[in-house]
Amino acid sequence: MVGHLTPFVDLLPVPPRRVIKKPTRLTVRLETVTHSFHRDLPPSRVWAYDGHLPGPTIEVERGSGVEMQWENRLSGPLPVLVTRAPIHAEDGVPVQCLPGRSGGALDPNAAALSGYAVVHLHGALTQATSDGWTENLIAPGQDALDSYQNDQRAALLWYHDHVMGITRFNVYAGLAGLWIVRDARERELELPEGPPYELPLLLADRNFDTASDGSLTGELVHKTDPDVMECFSPFTTVNGVIWPRVDVEPTTYRFRVLNGSNARTYRLVLTREGQPDQERITQIGSDGGLLVAPARIPLQGLVLASAERADILIDFSDLGLGTELTLWNNAAAPFNGAFADPSTAGRPDLEGLLPYPEVLLFRVIDGRRGGRRPPAVLATDFQRTDRGDLNGCVVRAIALVEQESNRQGQPSTLTMRELAQEGATDEPVITLVEAGAGQPGQISRWRTVATRFEDKTNFFPMLGQPEIWRLINLTGDTHPIHVHLDAFQVLSRQPAVVEIPDGGITDTDTSATVRIGQEADDHIPHSLDENELGLKDTVRVNANEVVDILVRFETFAGRYMYHCHILEHEDHDMMRPFVVMPGELMPFM
Repeated sequence: MVGHLTPFVDLLPVPPRRVIKKPTRLTVRLETVTHSFHRDLPPSRVWAYDGHLPGPTIEVERGSGVEMQWENRLSGPLPVLVTRAPIHAEDGVPVQCLPGRSGGALDPNAAALSGYAVVHLHGALTQATSDGWTENLIAPGQDALDSYQNDQRAALLWYHDHVMGITRFNVYAGLAGLWIVRDARERELELPEGPPYELPLLLADRNFDTASDGSLTGELVHKTDPDVMECFSPFTTVNGVIWPRVDVEPTTYRFRVLNGSNARTYRLVLTREGQPDQERITQIGSDGGLLVAPARIPLQGLVLASAERADILIDFSDLGLGTELTLWNNAAAPFNGAFADPSTAGRPDLEGLLPYPEVLLFRVIDGRRGGRRPPAVLATDFQRTDRGDLNGCVVRAIALVEQESNRQGQPSTLTMRELAQEGATDEPVITLVEAGAGQPGQISRWRTVATRFEDKTNFFPMLGQPEIWRLINLTGDTHPIHVHLDAFQVLSRQPAVVEIPDGGITDTDTSATVRIGQEADDHIPHSLDENELGLKDTVRVNANEVVDILVRFETFAGRYMYHCHILEHEDHDMMRPFVVMPGELMPFM
């Protein structure tokens, strides 16, 4: 028994599919239902799309427009106990690792939530009116009609709630589902499509309340403490089930993997007989669809922060019947990007808030035998842009900042601080010192012009024009930054030494010196992994790091947003708007 639950006894459930070949209109209802997370657990009350957790997987042919009627029929209260536990350990175990509330005080404001919702199709190239603007919410009993063109590369997207200030609670309650775009190029490759050889894996960590005898009640618990504002729950679910098992035939399977957790990063390591067995995994796609060529996953494992996706093939063809392989998570929380030896997979890490590293078990059964390698060339519609071709394009800078609360017992505020380049100035600035090859470092100074979501809009990218967005991490954690609308290319990931003076971070100003290219002694690999060279919509920005991304909005204009996809950070104001404008309107702005 692990955590009062038996691992790997439940078979992996596959969400119901809705396959769409031509333009159509669908209705999906947001409902309050009960769901079984594990056979040893009582049923849990959840909020779900069409009564399923995860919601139904929508599979759409490229170019087949879908009108989605979202019917909010949620009934309150919120099916999650929201609590902030005191800082302590019980028998040496941090309270965040423990099931239940651990003496934390319930949040009466969260208990009063009745089911306001708004749906965002994450990764979709869609018009602004259907992007799920965080304040365009609908109450229980109300409906919303969104239009999704699906005219984009084949890729795994996902839909989830995006309500201002409470996204972390609504997604945790169950409001998430998968959306797959198919196209002709992908079919030319003869990849597995649909069950049984193509399976979605939606990973999410969850916690449950305990009764007086210590048994789990099945009631969901969102637990934080004043020191760790994120919710890092002890149990990993896959497609809504804790530690399931997949019975696989000795052939090649395709897995569409999504990290749907609020905050937890997964570093997935596959083992056989206690040893890493990662060579049988090949990654063929990321957030924005197929890579140019197949990629091996990094030595340390497949790293997925919140909202990141991976399209992978696993070859079981050489294995005998009854062989078992285990998928583990060995990423500590909070995650900062530090390297971990894959041989440590399977070991609990209480200090890293990882009491149960189990994720999934594969067991080989009788069936079709024979592996298939993917072709050497996957994508023919995407080539990486050379940095030298971007001379003269607009550069925008954003600092990722954590500001300690001045109210006792309240969590820190995390913000995305938009910056404007300044010359010599007496105002507080972020000074970037960027070393060139054999040349003195270039120095630039950047003044803070926005810190909160509701501050005035500063970013007005022009339709069709490339821009470089520079993400400067001034915090000690990894932040997965998601840009709505078009996918982007990650240009570079560079180490940086960050110096913040006392009092350098205030409500309106930011002072720091960031030495880009200077290595910090942090054991973090500050370079792009091979599987990050495709198109992305979410990028990890590790501690002591500066990441440059190439954004280009090609089709739709209007108001969108970008934010950290750690939902507790997003809800605590780590989110900003931008407006894509046609060039012909810019003279009138």
